[in-house]
Amino acid sequence: MSIYQEAVEYTKQHLDEFLSCLEKTVNFESYTFGDSGTKNLCGSYLKELFESIGFEMHELDRGEAGCHMYGNLGSHEKKIFLLGHYDTVFEMGTTKTRPYSSDGVKAYGPGIYDMKGGDITFYMAVKFLLEKGLLQDKELDIFLNADEEGGSVTSRDFVKEIAAKCCACLVAEPGHEGEGYVTSERYGRSVYTIKAHGTAGHAGNHPEYAVNPIVELSHQIAKLDQLTRADGSLTCTAVSVHSGAEGPTAMIPGEGYAIFDVRYDSRENLKVVEEAFNNLVPVLPGMKLELVGGVEKPQIELTEESRKPYDTAKAIIEEAGYEYLPTKLGGGSDGNFAASVGCPTLDGLGLNGDFLHNPKEYIIIDTIPQRVALMAELIRRL
Repeated sequence: MSIYQEAVEYTKQHLDEFLSCLEKTVNFESYTFGDSGTKNLCGSYLKELFESIGFEMHELDRGEAGCHMYGNLGSHEKKIFLLGHYDTVFEMGTTKTRPYSSDGVKAYGPGIYDMKGGDITFYMAVKFLLEKGLLQDKELDIFLNADEEGGSVTSRDFVKEIAAKCCACLVAEPGHEGEGYVTSERYGRSVYTIKAHGTAGHAGNHPEYAVNPIVELSHQIAKLDQLTRADGSLTCTAVSVHSGAEGPTAMIPGEGYAIFDVRYDSRENLKVVEEAFNNLVPVLPGMKLELVGGVEKPQIELTEESRKPYDTAKAIIEEAGYEYLPTKLGGGSDGNFAASVGCPTLDGLGLNGDFLHNPKEYIIIDTIPQRVALMAELIRRL
């Protein structure tokens, strides 16, 4: 029997334990922007869970953002980074009306798919490897984020610091709907604000004295919209425009701004974006433009230097008899930060399911053993 199949059988035998841990984790409220004291209860449970199998765990207290949990198992020059988060997008009180539930085929609950199921996948995979004596040649570093759904504002630098010391990063974000799926690449995201500084004036009495920021922003939005490509490799979208009073006043405003969400799949497309935004030229005489913002999450891009986890996953999945289905996603994760410092990163290794960030969110129970086995074999082989 292969080690992959051993891990499958082990997880089947321990499935009740897996689901019990998952139920407890899901039923801890952990809304990203919720009360940190309440959210930290979920983090503390996970900290104790990983301590129970030998991890030396610590808390990184970031006040209102909550406590990030991190630690390591073993000491070795070869380090594998296990990267997850326990915060969710669901407001405090959700578990009172929609707690963990199961119909025997699927299990439901806030954050079960994104990504509390992934956190428990780490636990079971490592527990299997430890019991089989298969972790003597590497160190495992783990980070469980408390503010990922809020953009990892208080944690991204720490993620980069750990990743820079590791030879590979495995991210247990949602694993799509089949055993062979992984997230091999993610788009980068930049957020820009263009501020237009014009001149206020009367809308009917010498409107020519004014320099209207609404008109200027309209020109800039139309121009930047042309960056969007039909193949989806680059999108530039104005998501918010602000200027003038709320009511029908006779006042031409003097100031205004527009916010842009920009996504790109490669460094080449990032260069296109940066050149376009950094070289804005006002259309209206007397108008001044100010640019704020930049890269919010760098892309995860498959390169010759970063493809070892990708190739390893392909071998494991195909040996197990499944089709390898690497996917590129537009949304970002903490894996984007790990990849940005040169750490080869593979994402989407969590449980199979669907409807992340949705009240119908679920995971598929009978694929849990295969996902745990994939994680265990990746840790072992990398």
